[in-house]
Amino acid sequence: MIRPYKAREIPGRLLKKSQTSARQGTNQRKSAVYTPVSRFAAPHFEPICNAVLCRMRVLQQPARRGTRLLARMIFAVLMACADIAMAAGEDGPPPTLQEVVASAYARLPQRQTLDAQAGEADALTRRSDSLIADSPSLDTGYRTDQVGSQDGYREWEAGMSLPLWKPGQRRAEQELARRAASVVEQQASVLMLAVAGEVRERIWDAERMHNNVELAKKEWDTAVSLERNVQRRVELGELAKMDLLLARDATLSKRAAYLRAQTDLENARRRYVSYTGLSRLPPRQGETRSALTAVPEAHPQLAEAGAGVNQARAQVVATRRAGAGAPVLFVGATGERGDSDSDFDNRLGLSLSLPIGVTAHKRTAISAAERARAEAQAEYDDRHRRLVLALEEAQQALESAQAQLGVAQEQNALAQENLRLAQIAFDRGETDLVGLLRVQGLAFAAERQEKELSIMRQQAVARYNQALGVLP
Repeated sequence: MIRPYKAREIPGRLLKKSQTSARQGTNQRKSAVYTPVSRFAAPHFEPICNAVLCRMRVLQQPARRGTRLLARMIFAVLMACADIAMAAGEDGPPPTLQEVVASAYARLPQRQTLDAQAGEADALTRRSDSLIADSPSLDTGYRTDQVGSQDGYREWEAGMSLPLWKPGQRRAEQELARRAASVVEQQASVLMLAVAGEVRERIWDAERMHNNVELAKKEWDTAVSLERNVQRRVELGELAKMDLLLARDATLSKRAAYLRAQTDLENARRRYVSYTGLSRLPPRQGETRSALTAVPEAHPQLAEAGAGVNQARAQVVATRRAGAGAPVLFVGATGERGDSDSDFDNRLGLSLSLPIGVTAHKRTAISAAERARAEAQAEYDDRHRRLVLALEEAQQALESAQAQLGVAQEQNALAQENLRLAQIAFDRGETDLVGLLRVQGLAFAAERQEKELSIMRQQAVARYNQALGVLP
């Protein structure tokens, strides 16, 4: 069982860096100005609310409507959770699994891509809300007969061309913008699930390394105790000096194994700190197996693929509505005189340009949109099959780990009883040291197998929940 790690257990250089970052982050947060909420919220909600307000203040950017506002709010909440987890420090309670996931997500570089995609979806929304279908253009013209007859003929023209929406085209573009925003939201959920899976793996990797250290320390202590016993009996003349050399060799071997286990544990902790930014692990409580037995439609990866299919379908409709181009309304004025003795005749006019759609030209864009829709649907079907297979494998691994754990528990009980009897026989002189060491090795292996399978079963539960798309 993992004990909550103290911050001092982290290597000195890495700990100093993480503590300096935490103090700097705390000083920056203290310098921000935000309104306390203690009068409006319960005391245990005050740190969260204040941290959220502080983060929204630090963003220093005007939140736009739609997906950008939602993305900024989610980011502020996640960063607030990460701040609280970092501020807990060595003396506070260890971070929860949810806070660890939030801290890792806040440090993820891929969030920049999500912000850019949210901006793209927001741009589509603003475009579909526009009164015209495209950017207007300014048209000007001037004609003269100075090169020709030189009678003083002059003509000028100035106006603006306004692309117009076709019937149903604007509604189709608005639907496309909504589908694009939905894809961004689902991609954020997929990214959060991926972070949760990585955090789960790193935590259980550290748990396994910690278990190896505990077992290696126990085996080393046992070897030291046995060496002292053998040395005492050698001094009494009950055992040969060769037995003492054999006992010392076993002690050195166990010490080397303990040092290797310590190194593996420190490396696992460094990987955890590098990914999450936290120096402490959450308390080991284990996850509860989800009651779901099939991949839900709300699975983040499946929902993202479904949102992609809906966006592709909306793109097909928008492409069909767009056709060969947008109608253009020209609004302008013209002035004309026939010769230099005449006055200008000024007029105001309107003109409408209607594109004539030719099937050969329209079909190219529509076919490309149809191909993208088919690829999105194929991706959805393939992803669903892969998720179902991953869930079946996770369920099989969980059932296998549970069955193996039961067998390992029985084997360990037998091995420990056999070791107890072998120790009694050795103390009475009924067996030699080689026989005792062999039985000790079998007992240690049985105990290690039971502990590892216990961890594997807990990790299998976490992987089962991960396969179902369940966040901590």
